[in-house]
Amino acid sequence: MSRAVSVSLQKGGVGKTTIAINLADALAVRENDVLLVDLDQQGNATEGVGMKDAYESADPNIGDVLTDDDPIDVKEVIHDREHFDVLPAHVDLDDIEDRVRNSTFGVLWVRRRIVDPLLDGEYDYLVIDSPPSLGPLSDAALIGTGNVVVPLLMSEPSVSGFERMFEQQIAPIRREVDLDILAIVPNDLTGNNEERRIIRDLESSPFEKFIPRFAQSDLFDDPESKGPGIRHRIAFSRAWRDGKTLREYDPTSDMLDRLDELAEIVEQGGRDDA
Repeated sequence: MSRAVSVSLQKGGVGKTTIAINLADALAVRENDVLLVDLDQQGNATEGVGMKDAYESADPNIGDVLTDDDPIDVKEVIHDREHFDVLPAHVDLDDIEDRVRNSTFGVLWVRRRIVDPLLDGEYDYLVIDSPPSLGPLSDAALIGTGNVVVPLLMSEPSVSGFERMFEQQIAPIRREVDLDILAIVPNDLTGNNEERRIIRDLESSPFEKFIPRFAQSDLFDDPESKGPGIRHRIAFSRAWRDGKTLREYDPTSDMLDRLDELAEIVEQGGRDDA
């Protein structure tokens, strides 16, 4: 089943872009046609897949798709890549967010101009790297995809950011349209006691069903395990620096199996035992 998904949290510095890039890669490796869409005004996903020049290019861009004047066909601004395609961010996205905010149906533009024309016919999966803040572009991504993966650092500020996102964004959107949380992904873990406490708190909350098996707290005590979650690995930042996915940079990384499990969750539309 084809599916669009936003990778989103209304707080920066949680590894959102890393998860988005490598989720797109993991889905592509599973023989899917995948498009990575960078809706973050900072353009980190665009740079992280080696397309930094597209961010400031004078050529038609994502901003020309998300406009109420004379939008161009989204297919004209997609860039090919070896394993998956990319719709890069552009420096003009701040201006486009203002247009989305000031237009009556602006929050539907992502669905109508990106998701609907491309999902099924062109791509099996669309992965959107959303802005790291509450706002009309972030709303448009969630409404457009109807699915969200939430990366979290196991820290109180990060968890508080998710709680605000759920109360101020996800819950209100759910009152109007379908929006499913596919996974909450503990990210960049090092194995300290605070991480253990927060994962266990999440497991005792209504959000327990969204925690992947690879991120559950019992792995802290499993001598055969690396520990729960997506672990801190310097290869993630080095891969981004080189414009590569983790798999391209280090095909032997011990985190690839966990990214593949996350891709399987997205394919299934959630944890199969939830």
